[in-house]
Amino acid sequence: MNVSDSAAGPRGPDLPGFERFAFASGGFSHFVYHAGEPGHPPLLLMPEIAGMSPGLLLFARRLVQSRFRVYVPWLFGPFEQRAPLQNAIGLCISREFANLRTGVSAPVTHWLRALAGHISERNEGSRVGAIGMCLTGAFALPLVIDPQVVAAVAAQPSVPLSPLFAWLGIGRGSWMHELNISDEDIAQVRERLDSGQAQLLAVRCHADRICPHEKLQRLQEEFPNGLETREYGEERSRNRLGDRPHATFTKEYRLEPEASDDHHSRRAYADLLAFFDRHLRPAQSQG
Repeated sequence: MNVSDSAAGPRGPDLPGFERFAFASGGFSHFVYHAGEPGHPPLLLMPEIAGMSPGLLLFARRLVQSRFRVYVPWLFGPFEQRAPLQNAIGLCISREFANLRTGVSAPVTHWLRALAGHISERNEGSRVGAIGMCLTGAFALPLVIDPQVVAAVAAQPSVPLSPLFAWLGIGRGSWMHELNISDEDIAQVRERLDSGQAQLLAVRCHADRICPHEKLQRLQEEFPNGLETREYGEERSRNRLGDRPHATFTKEYRLEPEASDDHHSRRAYADLLAFFDRHLRPAQSQG
């Protein structure tokens, strides 16, 4: 494991309001951007398929405003740009992401677990929360194996997915019930959840065809203890662009800047905060 702070080591692009360091482990190295006050609970926020996008960074800044210390690794794609198609093509041939194969935990999850441990060390041994979304939704599960990660969120876990089903609603199959995580990792996650040492929250929108209901159903089957699930909106729901809602904490939130508290994106964010408050903040500091 190797860490270089931005002042002394290799330099990534600047990001206003964030500091950065380079983190290397297991043959992989990425820049990690972080913001938030010392003493606030640390969160490891993984990017969705859009990458290091403006929407991801807006989400990170909201979490900072909600009194978390947020760490965002730049794992793939152009910096501060939204590039879902370009990223999907690249990750399908990426060894680090195991070619997005079903039933296989990507090697990058080992790097992420090492990063979670490092984040805990940087925060005086604090318990760590983790958020995976879309492409990285199921990555939140192996992170729970790390003893420092006590709360993780799998937001609309989508791999494997079917573009045909997402667009037209045809092509149902076994893929709907599958995840890109190994059976061995699932067993270790189940052990942590059964013991009460960690908690998992999984969320999606009812209308989402990129992450169908069957994926949350699979999680419920694998993890009878320590798992909460939330599904938002209705099957007929559409967002402002006329699309089926998918990116719960990023695009859906951003599209409705004046939304009321009962909008699905606001309800999802409130549930997210409540989940992390319960499991990361000492009882006396809440409120």
